Amino acid sequence: MYGSSTKASKSFPNPLASQEEKLVQEYGMAYAKAIEAQWNGSSPDDSAINRRNREFHRNRKYANGTQDVDIYKRLLNNLDPNNNDGTLLNMDFSPVPVLPKFARIVTNKVLSRDMYPNVEAVDPLSTSFRDKEKKKIEMLVKNRQLLVDLKKAHGIVVNEDPDSIPETLEEAEIFLGTNVKLDAEVAAQLATQATLTWNKFNETTFRRAVGDLVSCGMCVVKRLNDPSYGISIDYIDPKDFVHSYTEDPNFGDISYAGAVRRISISELKRLAGEKLTEEQIEKIAEKSASKYGNDSSSLRRTHYDNQARRTVYGYDEYIVEILDFEFLSTDKMYFEEKENKFGNVGFYVKGYNYKERKGGVYERKPHCLEITNVYGGIYVMGCGYLFDYGIKTNMPRNMHDLSRTRMSYSAVATNLDDMVPKSMIGSTKGFADMLQLTHLKIQQAIAKAKPDGLIIDIEGLENVQLGKGGELQPLELHDIYEQTGVFYYRSKNPEGGFQNPPIREIGNSIRNINELINLYNHYMRMIRDVTGVNEAMDASTPKGDALVGVREQAIAAGNNAIYDITNASVVLFQSVCEDIVKCLQVLPKESVIFEAYSNAVGKSNMGVLSSFENLPMFNFGVTVTKNMDDRERQFLEQSIQMSLQQQAIDLEDAMAVRELKDVEQAERLLSLRRTKKQQRQMQMSQQNSQMQAQQAQQAAQQASQSRQQELQMESQIEMQKIQAKAQADIQVAQALHEFKKEIEMIKAQATLGFKTDDQEFKQKIEVLKEDRKDERVDKQAVAQSKLMSQRKDRRGELAQDNTKEIIRNLTQDGNRT
Repeated sequence: MYGSSTKASKSFPNPLASQEEKLVQEYGMAYAKAIEAQWNGSSPDDSAINRRNREFHRNRKYANGTQDVDIYKRLLNNLDPNNNDGTLLNMDFSPVPVLPKFARIVTNKVLSRDMYPNVEAVDPLSTSFRDKEKKKIEMLVKNRQLLVDLKKAHGIVVNEDPDSIPETLEEAEIFLGTNVKLDAEVAAQLATQATLTWNKFNETTFRRAVGDLVSCGMCVVKRLNDPSYGISIDYIDPKDFVHSYTEDPNFGDISYAGAVRRISISELKRLAGEKLTEEQIEKIAEKSASKYGNDSSSLRRTHYDNQARRTVYGYDEYIVEILDFEFLSTDKMYFEEKENKFGNVGFYVKGYNYKERKGGVYERKPHCLEITNVYGGIYVMGCGYLFDYGIKTNMPRNMHDLSRTRMSYSAVATNLDDMVPKSMIGSTKGFADMLQLTHLKIQQAIAKAKPDGLIIDIEGLENVQLGKGGELQPLELHDIYEQTGVFYYRSKNPEGGFQNPPIREIGNSIRNINELINLYNHYMRMIRDVTGVNEAMDASTPKGDALVGVREQAIAAGNNAIYDITNASVVLFQSVCEDIVKCLQVLPKESVIFEAYSNAVGKSNMGVLSSFENLPMFNFGVTVTKNMDDRERQFLEQSIQMSLQQQAIDLEDAMAVRELKDVEQAERLLSLRRTKKQQRQMQMSQQNSQMQAQQAQQAAQQASQSRQQELQMESQIEMQKIQAKAQADIQVAQALHEFKKEIEMIKAQATLGFKTDDQEFKQKIEVLKEDRKDERVDKQAVAQSKLMSQRKDRRGELAQDNTKEIIRNLTQDGNRT
């Protein structure tokens, strides 16, 4: 793998050296030369990087449809049985662009589902807080109706607006993953997404990386912590990537990594600054004068640029190779446990260089912590110059495991075989060559195809009278047939036997054309089988009579075939996001970049701004979430449209379902909203039935009341009639009574005088009778009194009254009347 020359015998420096030794320039130079020796090998053709680059170069040519056609020409010349009969001169040797189509289909299939990071804190404190938030939401869901009633009745909103609270626990579970987040999680996720957006990662870097996975089977990106531009993600061509030996497709166990870059000497001056003198630059130019297409005649050419006010050297445009490398090394950081005069024990950081002190008053005990650091620099290959070497700053670390870190390079491959990845394009190159040869053979067969012809039997025309001209030549017969289309012949020969028509057509046929077409389709099917891109996946030949299940199985088979590429792209995206989050945690608070992130994240959410400063306190985990693909979105939209047509959901429910990015959550929410709509419809139907029953009851009551009112009115009318009749009868009776009374009064008045006189007479008689009675009583009293007085001799006799005279007068009056 690494070659067998003396360069390959150069070993790496001591990995157990102290940090002071590692920071020395010679240590970095030894490490860079060891990397160069491993990858250069004994010769350029034998080097590992060149062997892998040749494979990458061929794969990319096939993926672009621009592979070399000389091999096809040589093969056809060797297979040509006519020894260059001229048919190869008119053939089109341009490659059939079949593999570019499949490469684009797979690349676009992976990129069709946009990826975005989902950042969650995984430390125990964050988990406990999230559980509390979930319980709080469950309590709010249970008491939602009470909060709604309070808001409607009194306008009181307690902590949470009841309109924003999910109605059921199932709906709350759907949104718990996206809504229940710590402020620090929101800040980290927004900052990560902002970093990807600023770098246009999805549009440029990630697209190129997925294309490399399809064509080369490997992709690489590099993270840079630039103090001026912030966190940047750069694309690295896999053909320029060097690394330590590994069999891990995710490159998780590599100890060093680097990228070989070809730059101009003027760019080298900009990168090195004052770290390389002009004499050193000139030596670099001398060693590179005969490489990389440099013009050796301009090595000593110089002139002075008046505008730039500097000397311009002819070798400034020379191309040189530099190696931007990094390696992991473990350093020991010491802590000292020391007891003070009060008996308390403290731990004190002593750094990487520690020498134990003896003979102290108080007891000291050293403790060692092994910490992995990243060292790196830029090495000018083949020239022995190194600059910008040292320990890296702003290394991404896990806040709960500070002993580990990662290099700037993030690489991933679909698979590795002896350090060379195997790609999808590499697996189909043989079939593409055979398909191209078949295409060329079809062209050759078409070029060798004969035109339409005739078979003329001269003997069949011998017994036919040909006119005065006598016998005709075969060409003349052909002309007559072509011009008139009519010919005469005898069906019997002179012996009396039947004979065939003397002129017969020879149809145009291309030799072996059907076999070649079948062979072309065979190699096309082989390419489809290897890539997994079948007809259902690329929708090239959709069949109307194909069942939906069969089509789904074909699409699932294609997805399984490209799963390695899809999984590798997800791993790369996740690795980049994890590096970004860890770099955000180590940003200095006084830096301009920290302020830029604070403004970008904090202005939209001031609560996030305060937590952004506390990002180092949390241990974050990053998961990659992908949007729905076109097929899932299409099926979901069909379900939504069907539900809308059936009035199973409302338009607001459809909008809420479409906003979700996860198809499982969307389907759960759609099912939940359908159930809720059915419940609401059942409640409405029950309410409608109750209202209809109430309305019917009210209508019956109203009808009964109106009937009663009618009866009451009829009875009142009858009573009124009776009363009126009674009053009329009374009035008539009164009138008759009055009439009778008047009549009686008239009669009484007529007879009153008689009755009055008679009555008076009777009264007078009675009075007289009484008077006479009184008189008799008086007389009796007088008589008794006399008798008694006489007996006792006490008084005299009672006087006599004029009773007789009164009676006499009354008698006279009566007679007079």
